[in-house]
This record gives sequence, C-alpha cells and structure tokens, in this order.
Amino acid sequence: MKWILLVLAGWSTLVVGLFLGALSGDIAEQLFGLSRNSQSFVKGLVMSGLVVPVILYLYPHVYKLTGVKPKTPVYSWKRLHHFITGVLLAIALASLGFIIASSQGWIVIEQWHTPGQWLAALLINVIIAFLYEALPEELGLRGMLYDVLRHRFAAWLAVLFQIILFILVPITVTQLQVLFGLAPGNIINLPYIILILTFGICLQLLRLWTGSLWASIGFHIAYLEISRFVIFEHGYGGQIITYYEPVPGFVGLFTIGMIIIGGIIVSLVILGAKRYKRKSEGRHKTARFS
Repeated sequence: MKWILLVLAGWSTLVVGLFLGALSGDIAEQLFGLSRNSQSFVKGLVMSGLVVPVILYLYPHVYKLTGVKPKTPVYSWKRLHHFITGVLLAIALASLGFIIASSQGWIVIEQWHTPGQWLAALLINVIIAFLYEALPEELGLRGMLYDVLRHRFAAWLAVLFQIILFILVPITVTQLQVLFGLAPGNIINLPYIILILTFGICLQLLRLWTGSLWASIGFHIAYLEISRFVIFEHGYGGQIITYYEPVPGFVGLFTIGMIIIGGIIVSLVILGAKRYKRKSEGRHKTARFS
C-alpha cells in the first residue's frame, strides 16, 4: 500500500507543479507584461521550485520501501558527466537524420546562420527547458516514480506504467486548466500521445543503461533545442539553419523520429549487450567453480 501512496504523491506533485507553473507564468504576464522568455522563466522557477524539493524529500521513503540506498543516487552530481552523453547522442541522431534526408533529396540546406543570430536565445532557452521541463520531469518520472514501480513490478512493466503516468500528467493538467477557465497549454490528440509515449520510453531506457538521470536530462534538453532551433520555427529568437523541403513538415517528422526511435534502438542494443556480458561472466564463474 505504501508504494501506491508514493506513486500518487510523486505524480500529484508533478501535476500540481506543472499546473501552478503555467498559471504563475500567465499571471506574471498579465500583471507585469513580461516577455515570452521572462514568462517562461517564471514558469520554470515555480515548476522546479515545487517539484524538486518534494521529490527529493520523498526519495528517502523510496529507499526505505525498497530496502536499498545506493551509494551514488541516479540524480547525484557525481553522475553529471552523463549529461554530455545524452546531449551528444541526441545531436548525433539528429545529424544522422539530416544527412539521410539530404542524401535522399528530401531537404536542401540553404544557409547556416552565424552564432550571433541564435546563440544567446539558445542558451536562455536551455535554462528555461532545464527548469520547466527536463529537471522536474526526469527527477519525478524517470527517477522516483520508476524506482517505486520497479520495486513492485518487472522492469518492462515499470517502464510501461511510468509511461502511462507520463501521458496522464499533461492530460490532467489540461483538464484542470479547462475546469478553471484557463487556456489549455497543450492540444491533446493522438500524434501528441504517440510522441509522449515514445519519448518517455526513450528517456527511461537512457536512464537504465547509463544509471544516471543526467543522461535523460541532457537528451531531453538537446531534443527540445534541436526541435526549436533547427527543425521547426517556434519563434524562440533565431534558427541555426534555413532549409527547403519539397514536402513541408516531412523532414521535421523524420528527424524527430530518428532522434527518438534511434535513441530507443541504441539503448536497447546497449542494454542487450550489457545483459549478454553479465550472463557470459556468470557462466564463466560457474564453469570455474564446477
């Protein structure tokens, strides 16, 4: 029964944090006329300010439930180097997507813009994405909630249930916004659910083979920035490249698929290799003592 209470506490914290974060940004914009970046920064401060302390407070109860307290938690600063692992993997997969698209004639790159046109906007958005999306979501979902579920279920079921909880967060927040007469922050449709489903699987598998939430955080941020500054024109302050595509939108979907599905495949291959290595070492030890 305690594991259910921990799951509900962690999931509710994410829902409340996201709802209040979005609400605080809207209120700040109405009261002070904040810019888009300032408004998003307020949202991030509220989201992380609520979610991170609560999840870190709940984590010792998770260790008490499982009976195992790791020497180096998955969120420890000692695992921070895996942040680069996640970032580089996302960039490599996106680059591969563009290389394939270019070789097939699906895209023509017209111009690479100088860093002066987009670097400052990119760095600002990285901070916002870290506070509002990557840090609280990874710590809560791929961290605490998965650890509780993994204690109760097999790994594949824990991943599945974590994904369901991940999907329910924006759905619940959207319903709360409608209930309180606010503009919904997301359009919940089948493509969005498929995106969340696959993205959640990718991020969870990254955490599993690296043993670090920082890999998931790095991949999460890199995916968002590639989407906002390379693939789509979201109006965040500048684009890294300008390109022409004969079929509008196709290359964007292809590259997103390359990042997410590619991340899943890479993670499964590495996890499979690690499992095979463990089994081989186990057989060698058994043979040695027989």
